[in-house]
Amino acid sequence: MTHENQQKRPSAGVDRRDLIATAAGAGVFASGLSLAGSTLAQDNSGAATAAAPGRVVVERRAGVLLVGMDRPHGQNRFDPAMIIGVGKAYYQLEHDDGLQVAVLHSLGPDFCNGLDVPAYVAAQASGVLPPKDPEFINPLGLRPPYRTKPVVVAVQGRAMSVGDELVMSADIRVASRDAVFGQLEVTHGVFPGGGATLRLTREAGWGNAMYHMLTGEEWDATEAHRLGLVQAITAPGKQLERAIEIATKIAAAAPLGVRATLASAHQALAGEEAALLAIAPAFAKILQSEDAREALRAQADHRSPVYRGQ
Repeated sequence: MTHENQQKRPSAGVDRRDLIATAAGAGVFASGLSLAGSTLAQDNSGAATAAAPGRVVVERRAGVLLVGMDRPHGQNRFDPAMIIGVGKAYYQLEHDDGLQVAVLHSLGPDFCNGLDVPAYVAAQASGVLPPKDPEFINPLGLRPPYRTKPVVVAVQGRAMSVGDELVMSADIRVASRDAVFGQLEVTHGVFPGGGATLRLTREAGWGNAMYHMLTGEEWDATEAHRLGLVQAITAPGKQLERAIEIATKIAAAAPLGVRATLASAHQALAGEEAALLAIAPAFAKILQSEDAREALRAQADHRSPVYRGQ
């Protein structure tokens, strides 16, 4: 996709460990349904219990911005607070001249076990979506404004559906040996709504991408590395350290050269922009289907769904 040059505006530096304060009512991401494609596949235990809202922890280390998703009690399922927190962190990355690269990671045993469906639906119904805060960049790069600085991601445990799409939207990916990935949407009445239909196909090849997206079958870190979906595998607990090492090398490089490299590479993907923008309305339509409603009923009833293609 094409990345538009944005007028840079230095923002206040965060010299200490800090929080991006977010609440479910504060706003979410740029496209109201762009993450929902992953929402129905998230609670792999089948439980529909509500967890306390998440938060995003931001730490600045010279030119590197660490962006940590902090909701281990809810398997780091992406909720409105985390969505807006990551989006605001990416905005800070983009507009602070002292920052050159971000590292996206999470606290707890899982990277992101998908989207928090009840919180997401409630935020949408309350009018929180789309967000009204202009200091926000879509975490999945589904619509402008786009970031023009790189993101390295560190993954451990489960990265399911929107979790995997967060991984795919990063530029360099590091995975712990215990990482497990999946796009489970078709088994829950919908389809990947966060960009996997484009990015997984582009990176893993048509057959590999279709195999996983059309069956919902998961894959491990070794397979992800074989397919080129991750660039480094580490021992458990070492993934963030390795991601920071990579980010530090990027931060030491020439900033204009780094951004020009990303911009040039994205020019080759210019056709993706229209396809990414088309995801939200397509998902909005399928979300109203009887199959999507059946997936929610089955999850609440702890049974397998019965799909009718309606």
